[in-house]
Amino acid sequence: MTTTTAPTATVRALRFAAKEKVAVVDAPLPEPGPGELTLDMKAAGLCGSDLHYFHMTHEEMRHATQPRSPEMTPGHEIAGVVKAVGPGVSHPRVGDRVAVQHYSGCGQCESCRRGWDVHCERGARVYSLNRPGGCQDELVVTAKDCVVLPDEVSFPVGAFLACGATTAYQALLRSEVKPGETVVVIGVGPVGLAVLAWAKAFGLRAIGTDPSPERRAFAESLGYSDVHDSAGFDIEAVVPGGANAVIDTSGNVHGRRTAVEVVRTWGTVVFVGLGPDFTIDPVPDLIMRQVTLRGMFVFSVPLMMEAVAEAGRLGVDLAPIITSVSSIEEGPDAFADFAAGSVGKSVIGWE
Repeated sequence: MTTTTAPTATVRALRFAAKEKVAVVDAPLPEPGPGELTLDMKAAGLCGSDLHYFHMTHEEMRHATQPRSPEMTPGHEIAGVVKAVGPGVSHPRVGDRVAVQHYSGCGQCESCRRGWDVHCERGARVYSLNRPGGCQDELVVTAKDCVVLPDEVSFPVGAFLACGATTAYQALLRSEVKPGETVVVIGVGPVGLAVLAWAKAFGLRAIGTDPSPERRAFAESLGYSDVHDSAGFDIEAVVPGGANAVIDTSGNVHGRRTAVEVVRTWGTVVFVGLGPDFTIDPVPDLIMRQVTLRGMFVFSVPLMMEAVAEAGRLGVDLAPIITSVSSIEEGPDAFADFAAGSVGKSVIGWE
């Protein structure tokens, strides 16, 4: 007796073909299993973490701090429409517009039960790192990772909320800055710009710094006029006494040092950007000024739900931050442009 296996469906996908080269390939697409669903992809944002791997050889990828296979589709900022559901899935439903939290935990440990899959005690699976990401036509995801998008939130903005824009939202919450107070944002890349957008909606005075004239000009074109060259930035000339809160999105030692220097007594500094090295002297930097220093990494599923709802309710203007929406066939050029220092947010789109 001969048995046959049904052929596996394939979809177009982007892959890191070699160092600083992305290619479009055919990738297998399994059927959704229990607790899973298939997304018809609509938007996949490109994030700075994607560039770490873009600049690596395949061998370097396999031995990176967060190892990944070159056969893994990139793109952890995911938004699409539910096309099919697997066994046991009652929410979301076919036809729902959703964004996906990119850390998928076990769902059973204490961290996961609180919605903090990013700190899963059994080890989270991460879209684009150890399971396929969103830069492919269709994608199988875990249903519990999905957040339904209101109609007023577009798919590119939904993908942005799946990482950078909700990171910005949580950073402001962690800073405990209040309406009428001042926040300084170190770095006005996409996450920093999202902090400025949320800050405006929250009634804050928001100030940005960045060494790039192109990024500063882009921020000003979006209406954020209080953006300064980080070289020689003088907080006393802008906000005498310092800022109530400072959020560092740069992830480098210079940005972190500036953050600690420009916060006022009793203020709060939030480190968001990933990067090595920083030296702090607790006495003058923290103790003598009663400064609170906080680290922040990704966000919980409930907090992403809150950010999505608040973006719609408050009309937070995130769309202008998205400067490029490219088809999957244009994906190789989109990655190259992103790596060359394009301003704003780049997205792979299917609409």
